[in-house]
Amino acid sequence: MANSSGFSAFLKGRCPQCRTGSIFKGGLFSRNFKDVHERCGHCNVKYEQEPGFFWGAMYFSYALIVGLLIFLSVLMFSLYDDPSLLLLCVVIIGVSLPLTPFLMRLSRLLLIYVAAPYRKFKKELQG
Repeated sequence: MANSSGFSAFLKGRCPQCRTGSIFKGGLFSRNFKDVHERCGHCNVKYEQEPGFFWGAMYFSYALIVGLLIFLSVLMFSLYDDPSLLLLCVVIIGVSLPLTPFLMRLSRLLLIYVAAPYRKFKKELQG
């Protein structure tokens, strides 16, 4: 196992088991920013446990975007006494749209890291 911490490996998008192999195929702002390797290049762990595994990342993505929208709304209402609906929409869309690739990758990373302990438990049950 690499000497990096689990949090550091998470931030770098590394495998939750060996903390060395890269999870994503491309960079954050490349055309294939959401594409995940099938297996870790270092320890050969399979990232997608079953077909449709990453559909579960939608729950994390939803929570992240709702948290961002609440934060931006509270910020706008604290900076301006009564911001107009147009200003709120422009700020929310202007901030959330560029963050979409980051939030999608973050939600997939969260799902992979949350499911990692259960992957080990599943292996123990099977073998």
